[in-house]
Amino acid sequence: MKSIVKKYILPTVLAAGMFTACTSNFEEINNDPNRPTNEDLLADGNLINGFFPQLSRSVYFNFDNSNWKWQVQQNLNGDVFSGYMAPPTPFAGNSNATHYNLIWNLWPWSLGYENIMSPANAIDQLGEDLTPRLYAPALVLKVLGMHRVSDIYGPIPYVKFGTSEVTYDAQEAVYDKFFAELDLAIANLENTEPVPTFSAVDDLYQGDFVMWKKLAASLKLRLAMRISNVNPTKAKQYAEEAIATGVFEGSDIASVGVGVSPIVNPLATISEGWGDIKMGADMESILTGLNDPRAGVYFTQAGGPEDGDPIKEGFAGVRSGIDLPDGRGDYQYYSRINTEFINQTTPIVLMTSAEVYFLRAEAALNGWNAGGGAQALYEEGVRQSFAQHGVADKADAYLMDDTSVPADYVDVSDATYGTDYSTAAVSDVTINYDASKALEQIITQKWIAMFPEGMEAWSEFRRTGYPHIFPVKYNKSNGDVPAGDYIKRLRYPDGEAVNNVQAYNAGVEALKAENAKATGDTGGSPLWWDVD
Repeated sequence: MKSIVKKYILPTVLAAGMFTACTSNFEEINNDPNRPTNEDLLADGNLINGFFPQLSRSVYFNFDNSNWKWQVQQNLNGDVFSGYMAPPTPFAGNSNATHYNLIWNLWPWSLGYENIMSPANAIDQLGEDLTPRLYAPALVLKVLGMHRVSDIYGPIPYVKFGTSEVTYDAQEAVYDKFFAELDLAIANLENTEPVPTFSAVDDLYQGDFVMWKKLAASLKLRLAMRISNVNPTKAKQYAEEAIATGVFEGSDIASVGVGVSPIVNPLATISEGWGDIKMGADMESILTGLNDPRAGVYFTQAGGPEDGDPIKEGFAGVRSGIDLPDGRGDYQYYSRINTEFINQTTPIVLMTSAEVYFLRAEAALNGWNAGGGAQALYEEGVRQSFAQHGVADKADAYLMDDTSVPADYVDVSDATYGTDYSTAAVSDVTINYDASKALEQIITQKWIAMFPEGMEAWSEFRRTGYPHIFPVKYNKSNGDVPAGDYIKRLRYPDGEAVNNVQAYNAGVEALKAENAKATGDTGGSPLWWDVD
């Protein structure tokens, strides 16, 4: 772990050391009664506040307008692996992550450590006791960002980060730390009195600690369900605790970029500005087959007056893992992200009440105390998603539909180019609640509702196997991901195996020890919680 220690930990430690050295005899040398001391700055949060924009804007990276970093942090990984989207362009000569050739495996790691762990560690060193209410949202953002990193790679450096003993930790140990940190955050947020200086830098809630507490509990519920297959006892405990604390309900939401300072939503740039991402084939199959009104909220229909006559009527998605010739003229006919849904100033949604209702529905399905029955919570999740997207009046009719199922997929290029990318539907899931297929219904509707948050959708797909999505057409993983199977994780950044051999090897061994199906540092090795 020398590179991590050198790049991310030492600057923070040195900064803390300089802070101590410069202020240890400050009063004796130069006690200016008109200037605030560092203790004063700590007490009102000003030394901590400066870290929050970087923390909140690096979970779903939109910091410093480097949209390409987000593209390789999330869009060409989780957004594609989840079935949400696919590129219409032949990146790297048609041998890239959409084909399971993992060429973009660095940025989720580097952004996680440089932009989340480093400032979170600096806040930790400045002192929890002096500013407990500010320490709490820092912990929530840290867990919100780093659980994604662990869910991408598996074992990661986390438990002793910021010390000289940092190494790769087994994912179970990392999750134990996540839960402990969320519990501490929740306890610190019992006092919801505002901190005025924090309001000006809080990209999520403008200093509303009541909502921060709800987010902490909702995140705890998300992670509890994540481990429900591998450790149902702990999962039940944490889920019931989270729900009792008070999770998202009604129209509650966690969005970055609301009311403090403008953001640039990177998905708008990648989709509309660069044309690098389109509707995924799975979204087409599921949304059109279920006659889902959110299809027109999320995406444009194929073709249109500005594009000429469409090759395919309605919505048209791109199947993942197909080969795309340069300059193919029908790129324009794949459905784009609707600019009324996502544009450059659209806040970035990290969690919604709809997701939380679906989490509770699954908890109820397990027989846990979820504050309601599985069917009622499932239906409320659908209603909240419809309300969020402006189609609330269509929810009741949608929920009564017990016949519509996902549609067969027809690629726009088959007729023109003679390709064979079309494929039959891989699911017969319906909408109207059916106890015999309730889990698939809950996860499928959660998948629809969470769009475009592909990283979380990919994790839930790996955990549950739902929704059923199309396999990649061409698997170019050289056997790392078995034919017909789905990608399980990203490999560790290539430099780790070269520069941190001992720690890297320990991480790989921890990966294999936690899941009997894991074979090593490959895209086909399932994580600790992925036991189905």
